[in-house]
Amino acid sequence: MKNFGKSLLACGLMFTLVLICVAGVRAAATHKLTLAYLPVKGTLYVDVTEMFAKRINDATGGRVEIILNDSLVKGTQLAQSVRDDRVQLATILAAYYSATNPEFGLAQLPGLMNNLKEFKEVFYGFWRGEMNRIFDEKYNSKVLCWGLFAPQNLISIKPVKTVADFKGKKIRVHNIETATLVSTLGAKPTPMPASEVLPALQRGIIDGVFTSSAWAYGQGFYTVAKYVSLWPIATILPFPIVINNDEWKKLPGDLQEKILAAGKKLEGEAFADYTSKMSSLPKKWAAKGADYYVAPDSQVDILFQTRHINPVYESFFSRAKKAGFDGKAYVDRALKILDKDLKY
Repeated sequence: MKNFGKSLLACGLMFTLVLICVAGVRAAATHKLTLAYLPVKGTLYVDVTEMFAKRINDATGGRVEIILNDSLVKGTQLAQSVRDDRVQLATILAAYYSATNPEFGLAQLPGLMNNLKEFKEVFYGFWRGEMNRIFDEKYNSKVLCWGLFAPQNLISIKPVKTVADFKGKKIRVHNIETATLVSTLGAKPTPMPASEVLPALQRGIIDGVFTSSAWAYGQGFYTVAKYVSLWPIATILPFPIVINNDEWKKLPGDLQEKILAAGKKLEGEAFADYTSKMSSLPKKWAAKGADYYVAPDSQVDILFQTRHINPVYESFFSRAKKAGFDGKAYVDRALKILDKDLKY
């Protein structure tokens, strides 16, 4: 009995040592990765980013921890910061990079993709794969998940209910395609960081801003700008969550598989829930005393007249040529998928 007790004690000690060793291995296998993103609270961009971090933690059993940081890197430097491994991951607004990477601006070309159905057809038809390739080749990054910003609305001090109303307005924009388009309408495109937009509206430095209606609502833009207009101008903008390729290669294969599966599932949910999550925004704005306006077909037809959109396409084709690809063929590929005849 005495020997049995000693054996039992020895087994207990061995089991404890095994647990300690296993715990040590688990701790050694933990990967802490920083994800930089924009501080745009109240948007699907932030929702998807925060959900991604949680999903990865759950999927890997805590072996991969995503540390979120919304003040580390400026929005226009997120892709470069991942490329240079200053941060391991980032959630990037692709539209910010369309001036140097024209492919990223496809959804901002007027009249090409006017609703979520058309967007998804082109996105999954070829565009998603093309952008993934560019992030890999130019930014040393692997795309893990895509999401969609809330609809881009024009929030303004004065109503903009006709194409003619754009004339003379100083409007903050965040991509070259929208800047070119509003210029043809007689407006003055004014780039500026998101953090400066509300003060600029308050001081009359700008008359309006094209931005995420969810973010603008969350920031209280309705206290200054009482007019919200939905024009089909770069309405749906995608954003990827990317990881530095070298950091990705450091992760064991089983973790890579779990992360890719979690990212794919989250992307599917984000796209599927987009319409339902955005349907409440007009009522929210109205409840704050704002006039929510959807441009009628008669004005959209004027907006998409060749004289207005041609400069946007010509700019795209010119930048595409400099970037080394056929911009017209790129657009025609999208038009073929959509079976659309667009006069640009």
